[in-house]
Amino acid sequence: MEYQDKEIVLELKNNDFGGFAKADHFLRSGQHIQDHKSQKRSYQFIEDNYPFLYAFYEKVYKTKLSYYQNINGKFYFLDYFDEVKSKLSKESLKQKSTLFAIFLYMLHRVEKRFSTTLTKQELVEVLNTHQKIRPHIHRIFLGAEKEDTAPTQTTIYKWVSDSLRDLEKLGWTQTLDEDSEQFELLPAFERIGLIYADAINNIDEIRTTND
Repeated sequence: MEYQDKEIVLELKNNDFGGFAKADHFLRSGQHIQDHKSQKRSYQFIEDNYPFLYAFYEKVYKTKLSYYQNINGKFYFLDYFDEVKSKLSKESLKQKSTLFAIFLYMLHRVEKRFSTTLTKQELVEVLNTHQKIRPHIHRIFLGAEKEDTAPTQTTIYKWVSDSLRDLEKLGWTQTLDEDSEQFELLPAFERIGLIYADAINNIDEIRTTND
């Protein structure tokens, strides 16, 4: 990695540059790091080295190593400006996955339909019967609201599966190893509410098409 400022020295607890390489890769790809079994080592590395890492990302990438904490846990992420996006290989959500994230957050946090662990099929059933959400989904994938048929269910199930893969890349959800049908909402799932608060609070006003 080349930096414009050759004088930058990164101090790390226990000189853990292996831990830095892993955490840096996750952060710069847009992933959120939290105290979860899948990320525990990277999370602890950031906890131990936060002051040094904060200064490093601010100076090298002109970005902020931020964190958010509530009753569900704490997570770290890079909060960057548009002018530095080209320096980071950040993962970003596609439009349809963004809508999925908004709908899932509303169902879980606002309406409290689910716990933090659920199955894809449970989610499909709720999405396809929800009076506010169903019309949006059918307009996107079917062009207009239609009967609940097997092909309709298959289309929605595929959207759920594809979107969950995208959310997992950001550290917002995690597929359970023992059952690929089940997934877990991680503490960083809360970031959806921070980013898309307006859309979540105004579901009826979302403009959706199948373009």
